[in-house]
Amino acid sequence: MIEAIIIDDEQSSQITLKNMVTGFCDNIKIVATAGSVAEGIKAIDKYHPDLVFLDVEMPVHNGFTLFDHFTEPPFNVIFTTAFQKYAIKAFRFSAIDYLLKPINLDDLRAAIKKVSSKKEIESTKEKLQTLKANLNNSCSKLALPTMEGYHFVEVKDIIRCQSQNNYTFFHLATGKKILVSRTLKIFSKMLEDHNFFRTSRSDLVNLNHIVTFGRQKSPTLTLSDNTKLRISTRRKEAFLNVIEKL
Repeated sequence: MIEAIIIDDEQSSQITLKNMVTGFCDNIKIVATAGSVAEGIKAIDKYHPDLVFLDVEMPVHNGFTLFDHFTEPPFNVIFTTAFQKYAIKAFRFSAIDYLLKPINLDDLRAAIKKVSSKKEIESTKEKLQTLKANLNNSCSKLALPTMEGYHFVEVKDIIRCQSQNNYTFFHLATGKKILVSRTLKIFSKMLEDHNFFRTSRSDLVNLNHIVTFGRQKSPTLTLSDNTKLRISTRRKEAFLNVIEKL
């Protein structure tokens, strides 16, 4: 049984979430609610929960300040927010679970299922550090879920992402290659504003790592790790437009 605490300054939000969890989510129990970060700290110290539902926007102290007290949190966290201004992209880059208000039941169930994993709990500190960095530096780090746990990499160090069926290989400037259990399509969307370009169905390239570009009939790129890649015919024109703007 997962024991959880809700920290939210709006009582109506506390009640709604508690009712959703109690009525529709198995293997989880709300042991306490709190209306502020200060109250939340006391509740955590008293109940030692496995999971904290944490509102981002609260008076006096926002939700992030909870981790000034718990620098190495022994619990997992799901952020809740009604404000998309809190860089939803930063949450995604950091592999931090969040729920947008009004909370969708399917999203709630999926988030609870995910954080029940021991690996998720063990990586909480690193994910929160990554989130903090991403909020301050426009998503400069990316949390990569693997079979062993999470790898946290600098976006600038990613040379290319290579599709392998429902998996993606990340090729890094260090020479390391990381296999991630998500499709290339997901990362293509995440990285589109970070100078990455889909050169083919199989490859997503960091444009900052292009060393040479041949303008022959079948254009070929050479990357900083000496990899050579062809640009698919249907992506050639779009690629040339992007290159001209760099």
